Amino acid sequence: MQGRPSILGMRWRVAASILVGVGWISFVLRYAAFWSGPYSLFQSIVIVLVSFILLAGITGAKWASWGMRFARMGMPP
Repeated sequence: MQGRPSILGMRWRVAASILVGVGWISFVLRYAAFWSGPYSLFQSIVIVLVSFILLAGITGAKWASWGMRFARMGMPP
């Protein structure tokens, strides 16, 4: 049963990563369809890039805590 907590910790991170990814794609499509009218092409590209950077930061923060926990487990005392 030692592997059980790591699987549970991984399960919610995978689910959250999928939800954040689907949410980002949904945002980009809604933005392109409804909200991008008053912005220039350059401004629209910047908005999409900033949203992607936020996506990467949120996802990276979730997975970094999981990776650091396993890095500590593998280090000698």
